[in-house]
Amino acid sequence: MRYISCFLIIGLFTFASVAANQEQTEKPLQVGEDAPDFTLQDAEDREHALKKMRGKIVFLIMGNRKIREEDDKWAHAFQKDYQGNSQIVAYIVADMRSVPSFVPKGFIKRQLKKDKPPVTLLLDWKGKVHRAYRTEKKKPTLYIIDPKGKLAFHIKSNFDKETYQKLKAVIDGFKN
Repeated sequence: MRYISCFLIIGLFTFASVAANQEQTEKPLQVGEDAPDFTLQDAEDREHALKKMRGKIVFLIMGNRKIREEDDKWAHAFQKDYQGNSQIVAYIVADMRSVPSFVPKGFIKRQLKKDKPPVTLLLDWKGKVHRAYRTEKKKPTLYIIDPKGKLAFHIKSNFDKETYQKLKAVIDGFKN
């Protein structure tokens, strides 16, 4: 009985320690931190590397197929204000882990070519970028990365005009 009690106590401490470590790794990324680097492909198989975008303002809309409509709202608003500005780019980064495994990647890419999103959509097949950026599954996770590669803005939000104005103010602050 004494040994069972010891194992239970050790087990509880181990569980608490693991839970604490998981909580530490799940802290949201902070403004001012270096943006986690990534290289992803779009539907045309072109590679896009964050490191190569240094010198530009990068707006990342992180989402999945279930919230694509919300992702597109953010992208449409962005395009309306910044289309044609070569110093500011936006990407929808799609978490593809929710796509059923029996659906071929080629089929998905063909569909994306037919129904083009408002900004370039990058395919995160294994969810590695979404894990690095600690995204939300039920609403878009938005990041602005400054020209030096630092996080300048972060929020998890469905589209609304007030939040978009905050985001826009951050972008416009870099242009001045």
